[in-house]
Amino acid sequence: MNKRNFVKLEHRGFTLIELLISMAIAGIVTAAIYAAFQAQQRSSVIQENVNQMQQNLRAAMEIVIKDVRMAGYGRPNVGGVGILDVRPRGNAKVNPLPDYDNGFTGNGAIQLSADFNDNGVLNPEETITYSIFDSPVGAPDQKPDLAREVGGGARQLLAENIESLGFAFAFDADGDGNIDTYDATGMVPLPADPEQRRRIIWAVCTTTNVNLLNRNLDTNLDGVIDENDDADNNDLIEGVALASPVDPADIRAVRIWMLARTDRPDDRFRNPETYVVGHKVLTPGDNYRRRLLETIVRCRNLEF
Repeated sequence: MNKRNFVKLEHRGFTLIELLISMAIAGIVTAAIYAAFQAQQRSSVIQENVNQMQQNLRAAMEIVIKDVRMAGYGRPNVGGVGILDVRPRGNAKVNPLPDYDNGFTGNGAIQLSADFNDNGVLNPEETITYSIFDSPVGAPDQKPDLAREVGGGARQLLAENIESLGFAFAFDADGDGNIDTYDATGMVPLPADPEQRRRIIWAVCTTTNVNLLNRNLDTNLDGVIDENDDADNNDLIEGVALASPVDPADIRAVRIWMLARTDRPDDRFRNPETYVVGHKVLTPGDNYRRRLLETIVRCRNLEF
């Protein structure tokens, strides 16, 4: 009788099918982890760009507000202080300055002065101009920036990627101590009380050869600065003519718009927004994310 020996198999290997299934599952899990990592990394980069843009925008706006609020400080003991020039400027890449924009297609700009150091004398460095330019001047990178020009010298970079700057001005032309208003007859619904229809005139200068406020940005006189283009369809709000041009010396408040964009575009994003920045209407339609800040500054040093 032959004796047969049987070996009990306690351990056995994987079959080819099991290996293939395991590899497929591992591949799916790895791909999911990688996709999640990519999405998280992309989100982190976008958020970093947006945060940098917002920080630049807020810091730049605070500096402009501070200087505009000081405009006229030192009167009446110091001559030549106040808001000096309100004409729009282009985005010149070369000096000398100023580079007034003859077609009103440039950005808003402002030149002001004050006795900042309180020494009773207006020094050259106490005259400040804000405008948009392309930095650096000698080798522009095609990205708009905010310039702070001191004492009529070369433009100095204040904040990067500030795409557009706008100013409008309220004034007291009749010298009665109150900011001038108009009757916003286009309001809907129209208030019965005429005093409730009174709206501040936010005016701009549309000429470069005459430094005077000459047009109200509220095109249809309904109390709102509208997203209306002019007849030439070139994304400008030409507004309505003032009864009489106004000297910058009569300005009592400044409305400021500042539009910033991210340093880099996002290929998966398309910007659908329309932005009103002073006298300009911008609809970029590109891949940059943007933020718009708007504020009003009362120039109390100019009210006496």
